[in-house]
Amino acid sequence: MKISVLPSLDTRRILANGKYPVKLRVYFNRADKRYDMGISLSKDEFDHLHTNKKLQPTWLKISSKIEKADKIIEFLDENFSFAEFEKRFFSPVQVAVKSDLNIINQINRYIEVLKNEGSIKTQEMYKATIRHLKDYLQSDSLSLEKVTIEFLKGFENYLRGRELASSTIGMDMRNIRRVFNIAISEKIISADLYPFGRNRYSPPASRKAKKALSLEDIKKLYDYEPIHPTEQWAKDMWFFSYSANGMNVKDIALLKYENIQGDEISFIREKTKNSTRSNQMVIQILMNDELKKIIAKQGNKKRLPKNYIFNILKEPTNQLQVFKDVNQAIKTINFHMKRIAQHLQLSRVPTTNFARHSFSTVLKRAGVSIEMISEQLGHSSIKTTQIYLDSFEKEQRKEIGKHLFAFKEN
Repeated sequence: MKISVLPSLDTRRILANGKYPVKLRVYFNRADKRYDMGISLSKDEFDHLHTNKKLQPTWLKISSKIEKADKIIEFLDENFSFAEFEKRFFSPVQVAVKSDLNIINQINRYIEVLKNEGSIKTQEMYKATIRHLKDYLQSDSLSLEKVTIEFLKGFENYLRGRELASSTIGMDMRNIRRVFNIAISEKIISADLYPFGRNRYSPPASRKAKKALSLEDIKKLYDYEPIHPTEQWAKDMWFFSYSANGMNVKDIALLKYENIQGDEISFIREKTKNSTRSNQMVIQILMNDELKKIIAKQGNKKRLPKNYIFNILKEPTNQLQVFKDVNQAIKTINFHMKRIAQHLQLSRVPTTNFARHSFSTVLKRAGVSIEMISEQLGHSSIKTTQIYLDSFEKEQRKEIGKHLFAFKEN
């Protein structure tokens, strides 16, 4: 099967500008069709298209159309038809080569974006999705056009058969959805083929396990006397997170003395820094007595603005090293908090995640509004409410901080 394309001047009719339309002529199975390219030339201009420098921009436009046609022909291959060619040739969707339409390649492309952004942990999640897809497909290739509702349901059932957690399955499906959305935005594939959404396929949601400690257990942790410096450091980092709006360990590690402005710590969560939103939420934390004590005890003694407050990160601080150092810090904190919990005979192990959940839950139990807690956590989940709610005043934030160590008053 031979298919060829050539630009031709359609001299059958003259246009109002005295020129003729330039058409793309496609030859297939001894038949041919002409497709308008929105370009017009005189006979002399068409004859000197390659030699007249003034016509170079026009030739580039024609070349671009020929290249698009070649890609469509390559993609359609044995399924070529004039009708299918015409539909794709005049579509605003970018013509993709077969490698672009492979979902595995698309996920790998997005992993490169995440790598450049320094999102190491998220990269690993997308790599896991690739592994699961390859296991299911027994192949390295799947066209985006074949990611249908039926395919997604089959893939989900396969993952459930492997007894993976709903949270893991949901993550895989959301990763596929994200890549599909990117492909549509880049006009690699038509939005008509989108398999997600209402009355289509929805990724499974999982109920997150509650990770909040009671105020009684937090008091036991607070009163506990560590037996060595590393255990003391782990306890202090846990309580720093708890006192600092449930700040995660990566944000703690990256805190610098310049983030302390007057009697507040001001920072933007690393998790949201790569967001496309123009107005990043700045979180402000009042420096209560507990934070001051922990910084005085565990903080870098050289309080220069550019110095990290805590010595968690090693040099050089490239993204991969930050990822490794933060992970090591989390492991160390969790290891010692587990031993403390065993010593205190607590029913739950207060990992670093518990500090954030406990911060929000203690305030909720104390009657603090969900809107205010949401702002303190740096969440955007109550979007509608926060559109018309002003930021909370410092005195209000000061008041809610008292609840965190209410047990000291007993």
